[in-house]
Amino acid sequence: METSRIKTVDALRGIASASVCLFHLTNGPTPFVFLPEGPLKSLGSFGKLGVQVFFVISGFIIPYSLFKAGYRLNQYGIFIIKRIVRLDPPYLATILFVIVLGYLSAMVPGFHGPPYRVTIPQVLLHLAYLNVFFDGNWLVGAFWTLAIEFQYYLLMGLLFPLISHKHTGMRLLIFLLLGSMAIQFPDHHFLPHWLFLFMMGMLAFQRRSGLIGGGTFWGVLAMLAGGACYTLEPAMAGAGLAATLAITFGNFRNRVLLFFGTISYSLYLVHMPVGSKVINLGYRFGHGMAAKLSLIATGFVLSVAVAGLLYRFVEKPAQAWAAGFKYRK
Repeated sequence: METSRIKTVDALRGIASASVCLFHLTNGPTPFVFLPEGPLKSLGSFGKLGVQVFFVISGFIIPYSLFKAGYRLNQYGIFIIKRIVRLDPPYLATILFVIVLGYLSAMVPGFHGPPYRVTIPQVLLHLAYLNVFFDGNWLVGAFWTLAIEFQYYLLMGLLFPLISHKHTGMRLLIFLLLGSMAIQFPDHHFLPHWLFLFMMGMLAFQRRSGLIGGGTFWGVLAMLAGGACYTLEPAMAGAGLAATLAITFGNFRNRVLLFFGTISYSLYLVHMPVGSKVINLGYRFGHGMAAKLSLIATGFVLSVAVAGLLYRFVEKPAQAWAAGFKYRK
């Protein structure tokens, strides 16, 4: 069965999704220099750390859900099916939305740039997140993290019995092996590079599930934070550490953040195509700072509105569909 939602995790999802959205609106790739260097652009640049927060959340919520459901290794197939059914419908709907939006935008009078084109192989590679293996271009730049997440699901379904093992030594050994992978395989397109962040989430799961005591938690957390600093960046390690502490000890239920947490996946999927189109179109009519701020606000609001529709009509039904696949005792 599905775990009950943890409000703090939902609030963190809301912070992460809104932050990534604002990052791409203020620092995202455009054919022109949209925002000049300054406080607004610098502040928006911190929004990219929302990706690392998402990795910690996944590191926590997947084993936590499996633990509550009484998952066993022979149920691996059901676990993968549940993840695919839960995540792929909104993902596939967004791919269709992006393609249609791209071709329609190219038909608008005054369109600038090369004709919009996608190839069938490029689209097909998206269906199993295979772009990273074939140097294919993502239709949306932010999709690269979905491939990382899917690699994590494949791994966690296999490692969960060891992550939740009753013997502390076994759990520490797995952390040691995963940490070694993170150091030995630094390619950021693949899961090993990000494993210290996912392990922070796993550690939060172990603490909240009563598998480890306080002393072990703090000691391992210090080592994981050090590993994240070494393999990533101090800012990313700091974001992961803050997320881990919030998941483990936090208890906040802000309604606005919970709303953004509810639509966080849908918002992550659609904010780049929607926001970039708003900025590219609006920039033709005004270049002043007031106009730029209005475009950022409009892009954010429209991204949230489209995400709300995607959640209501695609993601929420997919959640119910995935919940129908049960782990049989």
